[in-house]
Amino acid sequence: MRSNTIRIATVLFFLLVNTLAVYAQEVKFPTFSYEGEELAKVKEWEKTWVGQKVTAANLDQVKDLLLEPLCTIMKNPKDFGADEVWFEVFPYRPYKVSKGLIESTKQYAPQAKFDESKSLVNYGSIAGIPFPQPDLSDPVLAGTQMAWNYDAYTHGDSTYCFNGPATIVDCRTGLERSAGQWRWSMYWAGRSDVPPKPELPKNDRGIHRSYFQRHSAPPDFADTGVLEIKYKDTKRDCDLWVYTAMFRRIRRYTTSQRTDMIDGTDLIYDDNYGWYTHINLNTYKFIGQQDLLLWRHQEDPHKKLTRKNGQGIWNGIQRERVKCWVIEAVNKDPNYLYSKRVWYLDPENWQMDAQIIYDRQGKLWKIMEWGWEEFPGHEGQLSTQYNAEYYIDLIRRHGSVAPYSTKKVGENFPTKQFSIANLQQQTY
Repeated sequence: MRSNTIRIATVLFFLLVNTLAVYAQEVKFPTFSYEGEELAKVKEWEKTWVGQKVTAANLDQVKDLLLEPLCTIMKNPKDFGADEVWFEVFPYRPYKVSKGLIESTKQYAPQAKFDESKSLVNYGSIAGIPFPQPDLSDPVLAGTQMAWNYDAYTHGDSTYCFNGPATIVDCRTGLERSAGQWRWSMYWAGRSDVPPKPELPKNDRGIHRSYFQRHSAPPDFADTGVLEIKYKDTKRDCDLWVYTAMFRRIRRYTTSQRTDMIDGTDLIYDDNYGWYTHINLNTYKFIGQQDLLLWRHQEDPHKKLTRKNGQGIWNGIQRERVKCWVIEAVNKDPNYLYSKRVWYLDPENWQMDAQIIYDRQGKLWKIMEWGWEEFPGHEGQLSTQYNAEYYIDLIRRHGSVAPYSTKKVGENFPTKQFSIANLQQQTY
């Protein structure tokens, strides 16, 4: 009797292993915006439009490929401090997704599943994109899967960059305020590209991701530091500390303070990267796929992007057609600052290309876009890093613009970099 039980258990085990192996082979990743006939149609359209400068004069010819608030800005440039707002159309080209992300996705996607709270089981102990083929039959399930896909992309596992010279602009008066930050970000878990994978050893605190920022401008804000720790435990609030150099004091921010505006910008702490805290704080709904001209493969922003004084958005943005995923995110807190966010996710690595935000009354409030470029990291693997951004408050007619300089990608920074003590030690 016992030997029969052992044989049955052995057979079931091998059936399970073989099933997972077959499923792993069926995981399709990366997925491209266009293939086959769709790609041929895009290339035909590009024969007319690639290299074209799009302004208010010819905007209507491509308005179906643009976000609505961007059309509003381009048709009313003086409201946003500009004589005109224009961009250039570039040919579509797929991203070169890193070998590590592809391998991690194919290894771990078959294991991806939700618990009863729609949190990802074994979060941080698996890596790669968990749901590369979302279940489109259920908009809520699909939207939730896509949100976790966005969270899973680690941008090469670590990044060190400089954001600046950034500018905060009052488009009505033309007044500007300088800004700049040095930023370090590192994933401790869910890692795809840099050994050890998928998690750093001795991660006793269960950290998922850490973020350290030191301000260089404006003068009254120089040396102010920010430290944020996000945990694998999705029921545990992110820790956020701010060191204010002017008062030489470290403050721990509460969860409710994550909706405070950051240093006069159009951002709140939750807005970094589009959404920078736990995924399960929102509910999600898949709206559909949309062909859009989005900001990818931006060449050197310090040379290619221009604007005049008082202008809250860049001219010279390089846009290419992308068939992106669109989901609606609504915070579970009924008193949250925004009534909803609309995310535009890239189909090739699930990063956020753009976001539109609505106020509590449901009125269109903000648009955010990021310019992405591929950057070599560990063993030359490419990951996308944003090298420019803009944020526009359409109600206040206020903007924030910044280029970025990426310094390092895919390097294991010393863990002491992400410590409370370091907030003050890295200042004067």
